[in-house]
Amino acid sequence: MNLEDIVKGGDERISLNQHGLNKYHGNPLIYEGVFNRGSCTMSNLNVDSKRAVDKMLNRLKVEDYDKLLDEQQKQLKKLINKKPEHDFDIFYAPSGSDLCYFPIMFSRIMNPDKPIFSVVTCPEELGTGSNTAILGKYFFGTNQFEENVEKGDQIHPDVNIIQQAFPARDEEGNILNHKTKILELIDQKSKDHQVIANLVIGSKSGIVDNISMIPRANSDVFWVIDVCQMRTTPKLINSLIRLNCMVLLTGSKFYQSPPFCGAILVPKTISSKLKNISDKAVEPFKTIFSTSDIPVEHPVLRNKFRANENYGTLLRWECAISEMKLLSFYGEDMVTTAIDRWNAFVISQLQLNADYFDLMPDQSITNRSIISFNVKHPDGSLLSDEELRVLYMEICAKERDDLNEYKKIIIGQPVKYENMSFIRLALGSFNVRRLIASDFDFSYDKKLIQIIIKELKKRYWS
Repeated sequence: MNLEDIVKGGDERISLNQHGLNKYHGNPLIYEGVFNRGSCTMSNLNVDSKRAVDKMLNRLKVEDYDKLLDEQQKQLKKLINKKPEHDFDIFYAPSGSDLCYFPIMFSRIMNPDKPIFSVVTCPEELGTGSNTAILGKYFFGTNQFEENVEKGDQIHPDVNIIQQAFPARDEEGNILNHKTKILELIDQKSKDHQVIANLVIGSKSGIVDNISMIPRANSDVFWVIDVCQMRTTPKLINSLIRLNCMVLLTGSKFYQSPPFCGAILVPKTISSKLKNISDKAVEPFKTIFSTSDIPVEHPVLRNKFRANENYGTLLRWECAISEMKLLSFYGEDMVTTAIDRWNAFVISQLQLNADYFDLMPDQSITNRSIISFNVKHPDGSLLSDEELRVLYMEICAKERDDLNEYKKIIIGQPVKYENMSFIRLALGSFNVRRLIASDFDFSYDKKLIQIIIKELKKRYWS
């Protein structure tokens, strides 16, 4: 194994093409000269995470993979679990999208005779992979074993899921509250289905679903809460565990690990019921998961899968965990202050340049480490999703010479809603640490906004 394994062990999105770039037009191994304000999508190594990866690679030469995997998961649990009575198991996956298959598998193990009904919120602000996986279809064309599958096909003829989705925003971009409708639907469908209710805390634009509905619903519901951005506190995650929710995390968003690495936290109240595991129940998932994804506490389930040492997932999580530790030294108050100050500065700059930008509605009730905004034509109309993707490529896909020592810029990819689209700027943990160390020097953020304006004028204002 070596450093290049960090871009292996996942699907085709993370592999490097002939130009040394992944799907997000970056190379996670090249981190010098990169200005990152897009940790929602693409992050590189940094000087600290590189050191952590090198240490893990040296340990892998002499220590057992399963031992190191178990040790790493215990570290992650310790960073999250402040109250031991809220106990859970950690299942890994190569990405956050892969995690969506776990509740389907758990349903087949625990309730093999019940059809599955899926409720999904904010589908347009989840990754396209997650939306596909929730339906029991392959979201990828290549799996962690480097085998090809047919993207979009059902993972197995026996996996047929009925779904109802609730959009995040209306036509004007306002955030919608579907609490009452969701509870009514769950009550209706729970009579003869295993309902899997997928909520999100931190969508692409930072939307937070109303979790007050959880205690009011039928107790047999599988609640799956997407906290993949990890733009929240351990306190909230522990609250969700206490509410008997499965929680989806990734290390490749706020904690800026190279893409991707996923973990689902499964309350012991659920994982303790993973007994009498039939081959039929797990068969559809053998092209998705391996022994490296199933915790050692579940040997029977683990033995149903192919033996595999997924160095990529292990190394990517090592990056994230090293960032979690480093950021924790600053304390929650300092981190919150840094994010708030950045948020206020960037929003003020966008408002000062209101000829070019419109903030998305309800910005004040989304996560403050993500700022979402529309971009305008000279007549005030908004750029379409296709036009925004062209602008995004102009900013991010090329080496630059207009941001001092930085040669590469990363921002959040466009997000489509109804007939419109917006782009995002986002802070991750390494960015927060750098801002604190610089005594909150926002000059690069100011220049970044001017670069966006420059590329906008060149493409659509000339």
